[in-house]
Amino acid sequence: MVLRHKGESALESMKQENFLNTLMSLQPAMQLAAEKLLHNESDAEDMVQETVIELWEKRNKLDHVLNLNAYAMQTVKNRCISLLRKSRNIATGNFELLDNMSDDAILAEAALIEERAAKLDRMMEQLPEVQREAVEMKYMKAMTHDEMQRQLGMSSTNVYTTLSRAISNLKTMMSHGR
Repeated sequence: MVLRHKGESALESMKQENFLNTLMSLQPAMQLAAEKLLHNESDAEDMVQETVIELWEKRNKLDHVLNLNAYAMQTVKNRCISLLRKSRNIATGNFELLDNMSDDAILAEAALIEERAAKLDRMMEQLPEVQREAVEMKYMKAMTHDEMQRQLGMSSTNVYTTLSRAISNLKTMMSHGR
């Protein structure tokens, strides 16, 4: 929730909260667009974060913007292009590929990624608890093998076996479309 400042109306506070929610919901699509342009996840994250901060700071001056989604996507693209120009990874004036990327295509791809993530979440719920925990520790929490052994109370061999079975089960579920 956005906190109201002294003298700020409830309506203004609601507008800011809606603006912030819109920006947060656009982050995955902006991240995807930035990664496609920069081919570097870290730089893409930086560009998205800088874009969100810039738009948040300009929120009171964006009343003329009819489509915040498109504006945010174009802003992140522009930031990426500027970074590419500075790093000279693309020759100046060679931006046909970047211009041909439609915001709708990026949003559609982001929606597909979200759909796949939801499907993976459903499949994870079907795994036995110890397998689910092992996968979460390894791939979501990026825990080391030693940390997993301690937390799961298993030997090294059992951790490997549990992860292997979990991945095998997930592959089977994927191939059967569960």
